[in-house]
Amino acid sequence: MSSEQDKYADTTLVDGEAIVMPELPATLTVNSAQQFKAFGDTTRMSILDLIKYEPLTAKQIGARLKIPAGTIGHHLQVLEAAGLAQVVARRLVHGITAKYYTRTARLFIFDFPPEVASGMERTLNFLTQARAQLVDTLAADAQDVFCHTGFPHARLSRERVEEFNRRLFELAYDFATAEPDPDGQVYGLSIALFQSPPYLQNLKPGEEQQDIDIPD
Repeated sequence: MSSEQDKYADTTLVDGEAIVMPELPATLTVNSAQQFKAFGDTTRMSILDLIKYEPLTAKQIGARLKIPAGTIGHHLQVLEAAGLAQVVARRLVHGITAKYYTRTARLFIFDFPPEVASGMERTLNFLTQARAQLVDTLAADAQDVFCHTGFPHARLSRERVEEFNRRLFELAYDFATAEPDPDGQVYGLSIALFQSPPYLQNLKPGEEQQDIDIPD
């Protein structure tokens, strides 16, 4: 158990006492195979999104995600063992101790170890999760939903791409570590900067001639 988790070990709430969201560290570097394996599940990613802003029990998380509390409890154990989630308080309810969980940082920064490849499935999981959340938001048909999307392309040098990547990282960092507004709403930011597929790239020398129709 880390020193950060130690300070919550004996935090037991009495009847009627409100749960308080602790101030989380701004960042945590994710750099072990165990941590990346924990991230490799969309349900666990949803759980981490939920407990970023408020401490929740397995039952509360299950009600939000419409998943049995027992299943959520298993996922929380995986996240806790990987150092991505922590118990910040306990409450005795009808003789059963309910645990309140938060994540261990506002922003997780990935540093892939040699034994963990930043593979296609893991990359696409984040975009799939973003799409699923956007679908749920738009399906709610709220009148004041804020949503801005775009899919531009640009032909750039490697140096300029790296500059855009740095600026996007800084933007994502500022967004993810912003001080939470108790009266605000939760917003999502999905970023994907990638090299476009071959059909959008320049033709190789000689390919222009191959595509010319020569009449008989």
